[in-house]
Amino acid sequence: MVNGLNNTLNKFEITTPDRIRHFLAQVMVESDLGRATVEYGPESYFSKYDGRNGNIQPGDGAKYRGAGYIQLTGKSNYQKFADFMGGQKIIQEGYSYVAENYAWESAGYFWKNNKFNDLVDKGSTVKQITRRVNGGYNHLKEREKYYQAILDIIK
Repeated sequence: MVNGLNNTLNKFEITTPDRIRHFLAQVMVESDLGRATVEYGPESYFSKYDGRNGNIQPGDGAKYRGAGYIQLTGKSNYQKFADFMGGQKIIQEGYSYVAENYAWESAGYFWKNNKFNDLVDKGSTVKQITRRVNGGYNHLKEREKYYQAILDIIK
């Protein structure tokens, strides 16, 4: 796990103390402190994602549910990640394959592809980063708490 994290931090240039702090604070919440590399919920719950983020076929919402430590979601995002990694099995297999094989890399890819390093470097707050990661402010207090705890560790 630590090697995967370290490789991801380097590969996606999450290399300054503040980039690392923000990345880890978001990962801690998105993955339920590392316990979840697949989005929680019964199969039927994910039909709400059908018709969004490139999910065009019935069942795509479930197949391309959140996976990885930042919960990469949606067929279009899976396709971009598959293209980046040069592995079409990502798109063929869906969430379970990403969770099992690319939990850290998918998070790093999401982070880099969405220009979070730039946001952090411009001084964005945990609230601003959360809005971009989550689309809202779900669990903002937790994210801020983890950021503060990591601040004491990573100087």
